Amino acid sequence: MVKNFINGETQVFGVIGDPISHTFSPQIQNSFAEGKNIAYLPFNVKKCGLEAAVKGAYALGIKGLNVTVPHKKDVMNYLCDIDKRAMQIGAVNTLKYCENGYIGYNTDYIGILYSLKSKSVEIKNKNVLLFGAGGSACAAAVMAASEGAKKLIIANRTKENAQKLKRHINKYYETEILVVDLNLKGFNEICDVAINTTTMGFGKNIGLSPINNLDDFKRLDIKACFDAVYAPWRTKFLKDAQSLGITAINGFDMLVYQAVAAQEIWFEKKYDEQIKENLRSELELYYKKYVGKE
Repeated sequence: MVKNFINGETQVFGVIGDPISHTFSPQIQNSFAEGKNIAYLPFNVKKCGLEAAVKGAYALGIKGLNVTVPHKKDVMNYLCDIDKRAMQIGAVNTLKYCENGYIGYNTDYIGILYSLKSKSVEIKNKNVLLFGAGGSACAAAVMAASEGAKKLIIANRTKENAQKLKRHINKYYETEILVVDLNLKGFNEICDVAINTTTMGFGKNIGLSPINNLDDFKRLDIKACFDAVYAPWRTKFLKDAQSLGITAINGFDMLVYQAVAAQEIWFEKKYDEQIKENLRSELELYYKKYVGKE
């Protein structure tokens, strides 16, 4: 990976979240450093310090920020403007410095969509089972609705939050949406694609899965699974899916593709598909060699 010389003209970018020590974003974003005088750093920001962090970053002249769990919704309160797609999603994961403050964008939906398409998984006219109702779930829900999903099924621990997400999506799309128990008790409809945006399988929840019973994969006739988690490389959710011959996609591609989209926003340029794929392949090799764990 390219290492830039840091000087008085270096533009600083970063990622804020809590926790943040696991993030692979600096490796990805700094891989774009060739030809640019930039540095990208991780910043651990607690919920209680979010407003101060955003205002402080702007005062320091930090040119762009990525935003991860748990700040994707709350950060919207501290921005000068929000992109139309991010407003639809109801969450922001990318901030761009401008004259009056930060403008908020959402590139998560691009990351999820590209990840599915790269494995030839189509959403149009399919039933999509979505686990979670947070920021990443909002992006996944908008992606599914905008791509023409036949039905969206939201499974979340707190039904009230799932209902809020349903109402929010139906402001913009006419997609049929069902809300079900997180454990899928009593639910028996076919679900072509299952998407996990919860923290099950990550951090203190390693070894957990939103689908605990292999028979549920078969009962729901799931054909493809996407997990927003990328550390570990294969969560229990994906291992179980693979054991049944189901297409299993982890969150690494999402991370790479949404990072490319953030770069395109910050520097107002487009990267061609070959550059994206070369970057993705290079980063996957690096991740598996130095970082990734099963």
